[in-house]
Amino acid sequence: MRIIYIDVDTLRADHTTPYGYARPTTPNLQALADRGVTFDRYYCSDSPCLPSRTALTSGAFGISNGVIGHFGEAARYRLDSGHQPHPERPLLGQRLGDHGWYTAAVSMFAERHRAYHFLGNFRESIRATNEINDEDGSAINRVGLDWIRRHAEEDDWYLHLTYWEPHTPYLTEPGWTEKAAASGPPPAWPDQAAIDGHQEVYGPRSAVDLHYSVVPRTSPTPHNAPDQIRTRADFEHLINGFDGTIMYWDQLFGELLATLDELGIAEETAIIVSADHGESFGENGSYGEHGHANEAVLRLPLVVYWPGVTDDLPESARHCDSLLYNIDLAPTLCDLLDVPIPSGWQGASFADAVRGEEIGSRDYLVLSQGAHTYQRAVRTRDHMYIRTYHPGVMKVEWEQLYDVTADPHLTRNLVEEQPELAGTMRTHLAEWWHTYAGRPGALPDPMQTTLQVGPTYYNDPVMYAEHLRATGRAHLAEDLERQLSTAVGATPVSWHASEQSWTPQRRARMAALFAQRDDELD
Repeated sequence: MRIIYIDVDTLRADHTTPYGYARPTTPNLQALADRGVTFDRYYCSDSPCLPSRTALTSGAFGISNGVIGHFGEAARYRLDSGHQPHPERPLLGQRLGDHGWYTAAVSMFAERHRAYHFLGNFRESIRATNEINDEDGSAINRVGLDWIRRHAEEDDWYLHLTYWEPHTPYLTEPGWTEKAAASGPPPAWPDQAAIDGHQEVYGPRSAVDLHYSVVPRTSPTPHNAPDQIRTRADFEHLINGFDGTIMYWDQLFGELLATLDELGIAEETAIIVSADHGESFGENGSYGEHGHANEAVLRLPLVVYWPGVTDDLPESARHCDSLLYNIDLAPTLCDLLDVPIPSGWQGASFADAVRGEEIGSRDYLVLSQGAHTYQRAVRTRDHMYIRTYHPGVMKVEWEQLYDVTADPHLTRNLVEEQPELAGTMRTHLAEWWHTYAGRPGALPDPMQTTLQVGPTYYNDPVMYAEHLRATGRAHLAEDLERQLSTAVGATPVSWHASEQSWTPQRRARMAALFAQRDDELD
């Protein structure tokens, strides 16, 4: 038995064929889904990149493992001391290794996010290139398929492959964007009226500041993305670039499937395809970014093919709509492999769904965002409640409530209209918090202990407010400053604790780096 975990950064579920996307973006993924099970309501417990993969491989929420963001104490993994993994809280790869599995990865993720705890999952970890940003998936295939060929005759290995294609700045060749544009009409939303409204939404990766990151920028890949989202044509340009990267990744995935067939091990190799997070394309006024605890960002694709288990399932068993977390995957794999599930993991196995059986569903999920905003969301089958603790530098509301089933793009906040439901959702959030951070032995919630600094690693609030004023949006700068200047009871608080995430020297170095990269891409 062999297992390949395909980790596609920023792969939005509803832009893939198994999830009903109108454009034929992922025929090879669909071919796998035809032999496997597609999970329709699978969510990352913590987002985006670093919190999500840490939760996935630790089997625990960020509130417990310590990683809820990308910077400083919010990104510090709570590693047990000693000379071996904690017996009840091992990483997934450590658990598999203890039971005879050889674990390996082709991924630059650990270096990209300084997530060196991630390396603890693998006996062998390979970076396909010396790049730590924007690596081409062809390099992953070059190294990954070579690894598979060399280990094809061996059993009991687990290989993790990370592809980055759908992440900005969409570095694929223009032909893929053209192919996406020719494949069918783009999503109908946002329409021009919605886009017009988004001109008043501020923040990096908003309609006006589509490429703002530390400093103002134009599109580094103008063939795949416009400078701003002012019109419907601009949006279509952006979405064609995104969909084109997915088509390119799917071709690479097809090469992997063909290699397994060529080696004669396709029917002896389990394949799991998922993502770390999705992407907003107009939701909450955000474009090409994963900075909110919303449906577009938190919902993940998950397609599981398990040889000898999913091949002959009836069509009725090929989709599961139970509410699931990505922290459920580690216990599910152990369950399927007859490996004991550690008692310290916080997820629950859904192996029975892989076997084609009906399973129950949680009443709700609690989901977090900690890199661009500090938010937590409660997701029930129909509704999503979002609570903001720190806005970063984004235009957000402190509380939001949406009927996601009727309003999938989150255009109508129901907090005032449905106070009873809002109260129920607040209760769910409070109960979850008390379960994981309010009992004896619980460590402090890192979202609370880092709240004064907040998620300001990527963008400095003072600098961004200056940018808003410099571009004729003083009223939006005032709104940002108002959001950051007062707490409950109008008690003034500082924007930063003593540790500065963006010193003048660091801003200057980053601006020079962006300018150099943009010149190289021109």
